[in-house]
Amino acid sequence: MSKPINVYAVPEVRKALDEALPEIFSRLGYTQTFKLIDTKLILGYSLVVFAAASFLLDKKLPWEQSKPYQQVLVALYMILSAVQLWFNKFVEKGTVYQGVKKNDTVSVGAKYKKHSHEFHVSITNRKGRSLELDTTFTKFFNEQGYMQSDILFNWFKEQLEALGSKKTE
Repeated sequence: MSKPINVYAVPEVRKALDEALPEIFSRLGYTQTFKLIDTKLILGYSLVVFAAASFLLDKKLPWEQSKPYQQVLVALYMILSAVQLWFNKFVEKGTVYQGVKKNDTVSVGAKYKKHSHEFHVSITNRKGRSLELDTTFTKFFNEQGYMQSDILFNWFKEQLEALGSKKTE
């Protein structure tokens, strides 16, 4: 059994639910994929490399010699920052789990409402079918703050079955 959390603290609930998803979907036969996380890391590390290169150029060369290189590095940094912003806003969109099962994929996104027990869950599969659900996270925890894994597992299982039977719109 997991350690108890304060169910009135949204960050604690978010962390507990996000950490439970890989195990829940593993029980459903999915293997977690890390494509979004890897892409995010590559973008972030690339930004660090450009910033470090700029720093080293500034440290080693006089300003007039490093100016053309600095301009290129700053331009690349700005472009990559814009790509990272676009990626976070339009591609990742709050995705907390991605998994693969045979020829199916599932992507789960969650948005938590501040100062509320409600959160929004979106589940999407490879066929383009998606479910948008609003629920309360208190039903997945008992009064002492322990997560009820079986309730969460059954809830996701029901949602995936509903998603599988949903017709493409």
